[in-house]
Amino acid sequence: MNEPAPDLPVASDDYRIATDDVVLCANLHSSLVVCLYDAVEEHGALMHLRLAAPGHSRDPNLTDNTLSSDLALLDRALRELSAASPRAQHWQAKLVAHTEDQASARVRCEGLQAFIGAFLQDAGIQVVSSMAHAEPAVSVRFRPAMGQVRTLTGAVPA
Repeated sequence: MNEPAPDLPVASDDYRIATDDVVLCANLHSSLVVCLYDAVEEHGALMHLRLAAPGHSRDPNLTDNTLSSDLALLDRALRELSAASPRAQHWQAKLVAHTEDQASARVRCEGLQAFIGAFLQDAGIQVVSSMAHAEPAVSVRFRPAMGQVRTLTGAVPA
């Protein structure tokens, strides 16, 4: 009998690379996850980026500090992922975000999604989906070996 893939949590402002069959999990709170996977090699990573510092998600402007720290984390993760899976050539990404249900917070979220999406495309990674949720609780479960992303809204599991 096959054992289920183990769950590995990923905290805000962090990432985890998977070369084995695992499920990478994140609870989103004004944050964005970038789920990266190779369609052939079955390796991947989940990056969990904050949309804003706590209490600042309603400011629609993205700061240079936010963007530079997100890009530094993303760049480091992409280098490690490339080293862990040197034969991978079919990288794809799925973006999932949680934002407060307020216009300025949604604008900030859309701006960061577009920025990260453009960065990934420049890096040769195809963005296959990008979505944002405003529900009070959002969690993401990502299985890189299958390229599967499950988004759960409502009560977030403990």
